[in-house]
Amino acid sequence: MNYIIDANNLAGKLDLLGEENFDKKLIEMMRNYFLNKKIKVYLVFDSADLMGDKFQEENIFVVYTPRDKYYKSADDKIVELVKKYLEDSKEEITVVTDDIELKDKVKKISEKTNKVFLQQATAFAEKLKLDIYKEDDGLSEDEKDEINDELLNIWK
Repeated sequence: MNYIIDANNLAGKLDLLGEENFDKKLIEMMRNYFLNKKIKVYLVFDSADLMGDKFQEENIFVVYTPRDKYYKSADDKIVELVKKYLEDSKEEITVVTDDIELKDKVKKISEKTNKVFLQQATAFAEKLKLDIYKEDDGLSEDEKDEINDELLNIWK
């Protein structure tokens, strides 16, 4: 299963939007989350740049949607990616967004297939937060062993 992520939407759910370089933080978060997984992840950002930009970091494909006659927002690029994905791939893809209008467009273009799934950005953000919390509990392995030993002594 691969992902197309409404990046600004997800960044908002992670409370990153107000931060400087929120896009770089989200890219890093996604790279860590999907590390060593054979999954393609398309992060689609809104851009103020007329030309937009795109690049790849490992399995993360980052797209800054251009601002022109064709693309009014990242939503237009996401719809285009879903259409292209449906034409070119036999794999399943999940679109991550809370944008109701975007979800309706994706449902409409994928209604005759069972390859496209929608996931709420809010739920995905919660899953990310839990994963980050599990990874960074602030304790060394020795500290964890010491706490476990103490608890075992109490429970005996």
